[in-house]
Amino acid sequence: MRVLVTGARGMLGAEVVERFRAAGLEVHGATRAELDITRPEQARALFDALRPNLVVHCAAMTNVDACERQPQDAYRANAFGAEVIASHCQRVDAACVYISTDYVFDGAKGSPYHEYDAENPLSVYGKSKFAGEQAVRAICPRHYIVRVAWLYGKYRKSFPQFVVEQARAGGSPTVISDQIGSPTYTADVADRLLQLVRTDCYGVYHLTNASPVSRYEFAEALLGMLGVQASLTPLPFAQWQTPATRPRYSALASWRLEWAGVAPMPPWQDALQRFVQNDL
Repeated sequence: MRVLVTGARGMLGAEVVERFRAAGLEVHGATRAELDITRPEQARALFDALRPNLVVHCAAMTNVDACERQPQDAYRANAFGAEVIASHCQRVDAACVYISTDYVFDGAKGSPYHEYDAENPLSVYGKSKFAGEQAVRAICPRHYIVRVAWLYGKYRKSFPQFVVEQARAGGSPTVISDQIGSPTYTADVADRLLQLVRTDCYGVYHLTNASPVSRYEFAEALLGMLGVQASLTPLPFAQWQTPATRPRYSALASWRLEWAGVAPMPPWQDALQRFVQNDL
């Protein structure tokens, strides 16, 4: 199987490249310099040269507040870019994996969202990613729309690394106390993706580590695993002022993964422990 991974230097893209190559697949990891997803002629040339069987589309504009400030850029990358990739997947008969987000939901449900819940994004980021989902559905029937959330991993700094750095420097990291979600280890996403793309069970999937948790509880568990003595400064979600509106509750539940015959995602505690042992 020939696999093209877009956004190959991103946190998830780099993990996918590593895991898929380790499994013996022929993988081409495309950086933005090689493939700007908003330039159709560049995408056409690369697709014609590689003729992939599968495309894992990780490239996106993911800075939530930057998307809010620059909506045209957000839609160009996250919606139009998805249209470009899906169109070329359909043209060369490749299956398409589109990486999406928990931010397609508004958080009003108050319990984990499954794959059949109605979307209602609050931010430009969420709306542009949902527009990308819709494009992939319409253009490329052989698709896997994979929603992830609160990603962390070894290839780029994210929430866990920042908390640890501040704590070890003697600070008291400020952490949202009552925002609930699904922190997710990129290694687990890449592993389950590898299993999923070997099925013909196309559609929408939630690939997040199991069990909802607050950012505060997650940070506490992280420091506890490391034995770092530090106090956290709790900040209520209502007092968190940012340009983009975020869902207060965006935890995801995976129903379809097991139905497709793929092993369920492990709990966030197990994933965090492996991250601390192997990658931090």
